[in-house]
Amino acid sequence: MSEIVVREVTRPADHRAFWRLPYRLYATDPLWVPPLRMEEARRWSPEHNAALRTRRVARFLAERAGRVVGRIATVQDDLFARRWAPGTGFFGFFECEDDAVAARALVGAAARAAAGFGLERLLGPVNLTTNDEVGILADGFDTRPTLLSPHNPPWYDALLRGAGCAPERDYHAYSWNPAMPHSPAVERLVRRLAAGAAGVTIRTSTKARWDEDSRTLFELYNASFDGLWGFTPMSLDEFGEKAAGFKPFYRPELVIFAEDQGRPVGFALGLPDVNEVLARIDGRLFPFGLLRLLRGIPRIRTVRVVLLGVLPAYAGRGVAGLLAWQMAESGRRLGVTWAELSLVQGSNERVNHVIASMGGTRTKTYRLFTRDVRA
Repeated sequence: MSEIVVREVTRPADHRAFWRLPYRLYATDPLWVPPLRMEEARRWSPEHNAALRTRRVARFLAERAGRVVGRIATVQDDLFARRWAPGTGFFGFFECEDDAVAARALVGAAARAAAGFGLERLLGPVNLTTNDEVGILADGFDTRPTLLSPHNPPWYDALLRGAGCAPERDYHAYSWNPAMPHSPAVERLVRRLAAGAAGVTIRTSTKARWDEDSRTLFELYNASFDGLWGFTPMSLDEFGEKAAGFKPFYRPELVIFAEDQGRPVGFALGLPDVNEVLARIDGRLFPFGLLRLLRGIPRIRTVRVVLLGVLPAYAGRGVAGLLAWQMAESGRRLGVTWAELSLVQGSNERVNHVIASMGGTRTKTYRLFTRDVRA
């Protein structure tokens, strides 16, 4: 067998090989959902991705006999390191054939780049920031991934362990459908809300309030998750880019706010699972993909609940339960047949309790790994 050669992405041809690799690796995987090729190609442009403007990145390809068999990236995120783990950077965008030698070579290249950045430890996979895709799929390989969720073959866990990476922490995805009952505690909260005793009101967004509510989401997002392990605040530019990306298919009924005397104190965000449609267009908008996408979006009946956050001063007061209840009610009115709630840190007992109270059941596990760069 020929040797593995790892080289850094420096040329336009390397860039194309990097972002195109998953489309070949997953060509026979019936569950993988090809992302839009146009978006993947420009994901590495600081002009289109504000997160790149404040982070240092090196990308690598692994080849065997001139054929690309894997990829990886090293990311230096100073904000994450200062807040949570001094000396730590990320590895991400890991994709590899079932080839232990290639995986070790890729992780080794990422570690050497991290050492060159002055880092001591790698955490990943993290696809650029902790506000992007996090972890590898470690359990739950039998269902299609939802919007913006990682998906990979079962062998990635073994490849990373074999490359000197150790499991760091797990995240979970939960399934919900309208037939699942609320817990008695949620029912009591709803009755208190109706009686005006909870001190908090719940409202959904409207299309007319897009600009105002987008800014409120931005502020609540950064304030609500500030103490959650791994969280780094988004810049307004980063948040604006992400909001613009889901504006064409969001449903205002799934953008929910909790308010105390008109002051926003919590929020929940659900997005129609556009992967329902993307799975049918192979990542291509032209010549017919755009038409299929536009026709398919109104018919989407599955949802990914991406975020549910409450200001720290309101934690433990039932606000998260009320937001979850309203999300369920909005989903029922919209004809949602199934929803995924993800990603939830395994150690986040408060949110896991809220999900259990709504009848959610765990369906997937995602795993983060660490590696000493000098291992």
